Amino acid sequence: MSDRRLFLNTLMGGAALATSGSLLGCRKPEATPSGEARPTGDLSILNGALVLEHTAIYAYSLAGGSGLLSKGVLAVGGTFKGSHESHREALTAVIRSLGGSPADPRREYDFSAFELKSEADVLRLALFLEMKAARAYQSAISQFRTRSLLEAAARIMGDEVSHATVLRGALGKAPAGFYSQLDELE
Repeated sequence: MSDRRLFLNTLMGGAALATSGSLLGCRKPEATPSGEARPTGDLSILNGALVLEHTAIYAYSLAGGSGLLSKGVLAVGGTFKGSHESHREALTAVIRSLGGSPADPRREYDFSAFELKSEADVLRLALFLEMKAARAYQSAISQFRTRSLLEAAARIMGDEVSHATVLRGALGKAPAGFYSQLDELE
């Protein structure tokens, strides 16, 4: 079993290894004649995922220190932040194992499109980011040609959808019967 596959199989809690390059302006992986994605394409997608994880970690850190969250919401946010930190660590390890350089986090991220003055504002930002990530992982599933990366992308997409579902409930939104009904900004 390859080191990469072994690593993917040992990830706890569906740690993330994929996202959509198209969402982040990265190229779609180029296919070789055998239909396998070239490592540079996988690296581009994986680094795109890493950028999303950096963004989520920053947002959850910002929210946690905002003083706007109730005790219960703060606890859930901490759990989700921990999930994204696990994804970040997994992505970093896989990118390095493929000979790539992991994307560095920015010092700051611009969330000015969201007026962060209340708990509901913070929850809406978190929902927006979780749904963007879920959609990015959904796109990655169609781009990866390696089974282990496909499986990991599907697992982490499930994590992101789960986070979004909890956030919708915290915002008082009705349950959605289908993934396509989980609109981040309704």
